[in-house]
Amino acid sequence: MLQKLRSALLLVVFLVGGCLPTGDNALPTTSSIEMALTAEVLTQNAPPPGFEKVEFAPIDRQLERLPHWHYIVSLSFEGVIADTRKTTTGTISAEVFSNELVGERRVVIRAFGDAFAGDTTRNVEGVRLANKFYFVDQNGTCSEVTEDPNRRRVAELTAGGLIGGIRAAKHTPTRRQIGDLTVYQYLFLPGDVDPPGMEMTQGGGVTIASGELWVVPSLGVVRDYALTLEIRTVIIPIIKGNEQLTGTVRASYQLVEVNTPYNIAIPFGC
Repeated sequence: MLQKLRSALLLVVFLVGGCLPTGDNALPTTSSIEMALTAEVLTQNAPPPGFEKVEFAPIDRQLERLPHWHYIVSLSFEGVIADTRKTTTGTISAEVFSNELVGERRVVIRAFGDAFAGDTTRNVEGVRLANKFYFVDQNGTCSEVTEDPNRRRVAELTAGGLIGGIRAAKHTPTRRQIGDLTVYQYLFLPGDVDPPGMEMTQGGGVTIASGELWVVPSLGVVRDYALTLEIRTVIIPIIKGNEQLTGTVRASYQLVEVNTPYNIAIPFGC
């Protein structure tokens, strides 16, 4: 959580089972056609061994095992400043490309909404080539990063650092095909969520309104993740600094593609 808060500031059940009575008078579970059919569906649509339960905290966990990848992540807020009841909205999103084996990374960050920049959309870009870092500011001016750690961290932004992840989830009978990938759905409890970086205030609260998680067992990574939170007097540093917020927070993540080498070069002007 501390790491997520630092990153934010730096950048502006499925449950099956039950309990039986104990002792000599314990009764066996009654079988039924419905239970048999449910068990058959679960068996036929079960993910590969080892993926009945999963953990992805951070949400982009294990991506570093793949040679190339590209994902989109976003965090948005719609609501009011708790003290003044003034309406405020904002979205920050990042598109991340990586050639993992050679240490190349490109991150494009976009922020818009009055919570960030009024009516203006702000874009910045960070590039890492091995041990060298480059930063492109809002005006399109590129510079090599030598001393400023804040600019360096743009190229190091991660999905988990922005939106958190899931500490535990269990598969459902639902799966789908996306191209040549088989993607499985997983459900989780509210207590299993590792939320975006936020600070609770006295009397504040967070409720999970909805969430979904889709995993690709053949790659060992998350394909899609979405989470909607209803918050009350909670501080989200990346949205409004130290202001207490009340409203709706939405987080999303999508792995766009893998195993495709990207042309990550020194940005124009450097």
